[in-house]
Amino acid sequence: MKTLIMLSAIPASGKSTWASEYQKTHDNTYIVSSDDVRMEVTHGDYQDHSKQKEVWELFEKRIHEYGQIDDVTVILDALNDVNAVRLKYLSTTPEFDKKILVLFPSSLEKSRFYNNQREVEVRVPDFILEGLVNKFEEPNEEVLKLVDEVIEVKW
Repeated sequence: MKTLIMLSAIPASGKSTWASEYQKTHDNTYIVSSDDVRMEVTHGDYQDHSKQKEVWELFEKRIHEYGQIDDVTVILDALNDVNAVRLKYLSTTPEFDKKILVLFPSSLEKSRFYNNQREVEVRVPDFILEGLVNKFEEPNEEVLKLVDEVIEVKW
């Protein structure tokens, strides 16, 4: 079986931690992380958003590359914070047999706290964090129809 797991949350809510823990206990699991792809494309500059087009093209390419492997789980570790983005990845990945949406309910205060625990070079500036919290959309019916399961992770 080929499983696609889409993580969806505001920054500093535990997505990458959850993905790493899941990968440790599930064989043949690959994580496609927007942060890791950005670091790769920008040669280590996490805050460089000048090459977003390249970042997201490579992000999408990796999803499909890993999706060619038999009996695989691919985790999309990115904000996936609005329904248009969720719909894009859920509707353009027919190679996956099962699709799971994992939500990480969090508050601005909690996200700020964990964001401040990060190394300085990967912290999200507070005004951006605030904007992303305000932009986050709950999954709509169209998204929910494209997934087989929804999981809420409460830390």
